[in-house]
Amino acid sequence: MTSQLAEATAAKAVEQRKNPTARDLIQAQQAAIETQLAGAMNSAAFVRAAISSVSASPQLQQATPASLLGGIMLAAQLKLEIGPALGHFHLTPRMVSKKDGDNWVEVWTCLPIIGYQGYIELAYRSGRIEKIESLLVRKGDKFDHGANSERGRFFDWAPADYEETREWTGVIALAKIKGAGTVWAYLPKEKVIARRPDRWEKTPWATNEEEMARKSGIRALAPYLPKSTELGKALEADEHKVEHIAGVHDLVVSKAEDEPLEEPTA
Repeated sequence: MTSQLAEATAAKAVEQRKNPTARDLIQAQQAAIETQLAGAMNSAAFVRAAISSVSASPQLQQATPASLLGGIMLAAQLKLEIGPALGHFHLTPRMVSKKDGDNWVEVWTCLPIIGYQGYIELAYRSGRIEKIESLLVRKGDKFDHGANSERGRFFDWAPADYEETREWTGVIALAKIKGAGTVWAYLPKEKVIARRPDRWEKTPWATNEEEMARKSGIRALAPYLPKSTELGKALEADEHKVEHIAGVHDLVVSKAEDEPLEEPTA
């Protein structure tokens, strides 16, 4: 019996090496993940969260190993937890066309998406932001923005109530920067929707539209924020997966009274 069990265990190990599961692939990279985390997070907990997210999606389990591990390693580099618990980082399945010999075939791939709370976390890491938030303007709210000689560029927003079931019509993102006043951006809903990636139906845009709208506001504001290394990497990663981003014309940098204002870094 012992011999049979040993033979069965050995056979299973050989089979896993030939046809590794997503769990096998992730666990095999734990040492590399630990290196990227650099002690900022517990690597075992990080791996468990990654495996949990993949296990919850049959499509992710079929994703190409390179895309799946690439998404997980990006989360490790950014030191963001994967999964819905914190809303920092999502692994999402996407069907793409791939050349196989003379034919094109459809395969599942993993698309990493940094969540709204993930961008907030990365922004705070610069150490220069006192407060950052993203607010949804809803139907029925009083909202106005413009410019005059006394106030410069401004916005006024008075919510009708705090009922979050009303349709949202735009997003405001603002941040107070130490020694440099306040920066803010406004995007109407049509500009936010234009920022959705292709095939967004398979992404958090389909299940968490308002969270992603808030993220779009923070992204619009990002060029005017002091950068942490991780925030810069996150922005670059997002740029590579979005083919077209609508123009932003409502970025505003307002100077706090008696405070110097640095030029924004694009």
